[in-house]
Amino acid sequence: MEAIGATARPLPTGALAVQWPPTHVGRFGPATKLAFDPIVADAAKAELCVVGSDILDRILADASGRGFHCVARIDAEGGHPPADVLAANLTFPNARATVLAAEEGVVPYALFNFRVTLETDEKVELLRTVLLNAETMQEHTASEIFLQESLTLPEEAIVGPSDLAAAYRAACAALERSIEPDVAAIRAKAGALLADDLRRIEAFYDTSIQELYDSRRQAPLEAERVFRAERDRRTEEARRRYAFTAKARLVNVRTILIPTTTMRVRVENGRGATEMALEFDSVNLETNRPSCHGCGSLAAAIHLCSRGHLACDACRRGCAFCDEVACAKCAPDALAACAACVKPACPDHAFIDEIGRKPYCADHIHACAICGRMVGPPYVRACGLCGQSYCAVDVEESGRCTTCRTLVAVPATHGDVVRATAEKGAPKNVTKWVRGKNGRYTVLVGKGAIFQYLYVLDKEGATVQRRKGTGLLRG
Repeated sequence: MEAIGATARPLPTGALAVQWPPTHVGRFGPATKLAFDPIVADAAKAELCVVGSDILDRILADASGRGFHCVARIDAEGGHPPADVLAANLTFPNARATVLAAEEGVVPYALFNFRVTLETDEKVELLRTVLLNAETMQEHTASEIFLQESLTLPEEAIVGPSDLAAAYRAACAALERSIEPDVAAIRAKAGALLADDLRRIEAFYDTSIQELYDSRRQAPLEAERVFRAERDRRTEEARRRYAFTAKARLVNVRTILIPTTTMRVRVENGRGATEMALEFDSVNLETNRPSCHGCGSLAAAIHLCSRGHLACDACRRGCAFCDEVACAKCAPDALAACAACVKPACPDHAFIDEIGRKPYCADHIHACAICGRMVGPPYVRACGLCGQSYCAVDVEESGRCTTCRTLVAVPATHGDVVRATAEKGAPKNVTKWVRGKNGRYTVLVGKGAIFQYLYVLDKEGATVQRRKGTGLLRG
């Protein structure tokens, strides 16, 4: 009664004279005499207020539906190093976090108590509590200490007016997150039961209609229409019976003054950096969780995007060839999927096919040794003579590369020829040689009386391919 502004005065008869505030005159009248003993109620002509009485039921209904607001204070020891609290609550797998500044103060929090009803074919009632920093709207854990009635104080002038409407909206969002697992479980159970009922209904009426036609009764179409209408009615009843509804009602609100530390934190690595505000109260020693730039969810493990955004585990996108990370929103621009293996690659490890204009990773891009053109697998051709791969532009239809089409005669004393023939088993008496060279390979062909000898050397002069045959230079 004190919470709603009603006054109660004891009477000599043992009854209680209650003066209702203007907000409750419509429900209880301007004044009421209450008695808690049947003899007193009869002698004082007062309303008997006991369990089961109409007046107590009305008072309880008003109290449970109205809610109230009060103020409380919590005194807790401070002195907790912000860096230690940060390290105990959040992890940054690809970055380091530094506390740039920290400030302690007493901050008003809003504690909301909700009653939630989830209903399908059964009803589940939940009591949920949400604790928010009334200034930053950050959610904190509502420990048992925050619910103790002994904390309640009279309304104090030091508690400034807060934006309860904004806090209420934030609390409702937090409430939705907290009941998501309960909602998912109830809806899954109801969905399974509905599916079973619908299968039974369909099977029953399908069998009934089939039996109708098997019996060869007259006017089966009319009877079938009746069956189908009945089936539709029962199907709709089943859907309504298992339909999900959720209702939440605010029971009360409490403002709690809690010692809180506010921090300015810098998160950085070699590719990017960002700063953010975090806080922790001296009771829970839990920091608020940053929100993911991609999906907006709150996360304890935070990855730093190369463009300075924060990403949760689910929204983290990484280069398959280095430690660069992008959030889900930046990934389409920051990372390219290889057209061959689909692995994501950052700009340092992604290459554009100069013919097909598709991206490829380092494992699937080919740099042509003749012209330097970067091409993907669809535009790589192997030379029919030297066997090396080049871009499709530098390998003609006959199968010869540009290098092998422009071989020129060199003496047997040429340095490349001497190196090639110094190997064991190499021809010693071949005097006619032709040679070609590109940015990566040297091609030598020796012309013997019967056989021809092919050597392909790399930049260091090592033999990468050796072949003996007849008609190698044919065509």
